[in-house]
Amino acid sequence: MAQLFSSSARAVAARSLFKAAPAQPRTLILQSALTSRTSAIAATAVAVGSVVWYQQVYGELPFVDSLSASSPAEEGLHPPAYRWSSLGWFDTYDHMSIRRGFQVYQEVCATCHSLQRIAWRNLVGVSHTVDEAKAMAAEVEYTDGPNDDGEMFQRPGKLADYLPSPYPNEEAARSANAGALPPDLSLIIKARHGGADYVFSLLTGYCDPPAGFNVQQGLNYNPFFPGTQIAMARVLFDGLVEYPDGTPATTSQMAKDVVTFLHWASEPEQDQRKRAGFRAIILLSSLFALAVWTKRFKWSPIMNRKIVYDPPKNAGKH
Repeated sequence: MAQLFSSSARAVAARSLFKAAPAQPRTLILQSALTSRTSAIAATAVAVGSVVWYQQVYGELPFVDSLSASSPAEEGLHPPAYRWSSLGWFDTYDHMSIRRGFQVYQEVCATCHSLQRIAWRNLVGVSHTVDEAKAMAAEVEYTDGPNDDGEMFQRPGKLADYLPSPYPNEEAARSANAGALPPDLSLIIKARHGGADYVFSLLTGYCDPPAGFNVQQGLNYNPFFPGTQIAMARVLFDGLVEYPDGTPATTSQMAKDVVTFLHWASEPEQDQRKRAGFRAIILLSSLFALAVWTKRFKWSPIMNRKIVYDPPKNAGKH
């Protein structure tokens, strides 16, 4: 009897405890599963494992374009940073350098490279006068038409015409350069990593290859070019052009001038954009100062005033 009573008492106590324990909501169970240490360790293991698996399968890390040593043979020697005249906030283009650079482009670069986005009129007020630009444009023959007889004809160039290309099409350009296509220089500064520093270093970086390095036939060694072998030969030599203003035409001076000109060609609106930006800053700062003073002298007394109701002392007496 004692054992039966004790067992029945334990059963009753167990049932009472079971009924007293409230059931945990499902949301609490989910929160504990998401915030537990085991879940954090499991999620970390899955993330690290997926990265390792991706690297083993594809040979590179996810969200990274490539995994390489970035050696000069693969990416080219990194160009040094030069102090160009138009880099600062308050700096503008060196227009005399642009004029000299256009001369270098015409006499040296225009035989292979085009400048399709620059018209003769773009030079007016930047490097040449209107008469000079008209005279240079008139020296070039452009195909126009058709005329009244339905035939194309040749005419002298005008300010609205774009600078002529050295080749009629891409196939002719490749045929004249052993299969290599000379790029258009209109946006070359913005299209190359390193910008003006890269182009300047490329033009002045031709040198003899290191010992044991074999350069392919028809190519030239340049450590700044990706792959270090470039189809374009060295084109700038001391005294190659004669500047009318008497500036010594050294290799570095000609490279600096033509890079300045190409920088302007890629961003001809840079000076106007800076001027418009400063005008906007002046206007907005003036309006901000006017708003501050207006709030200080007009709205501040109104917003800070205190309204107090002072009822008449004899309001309750008749």
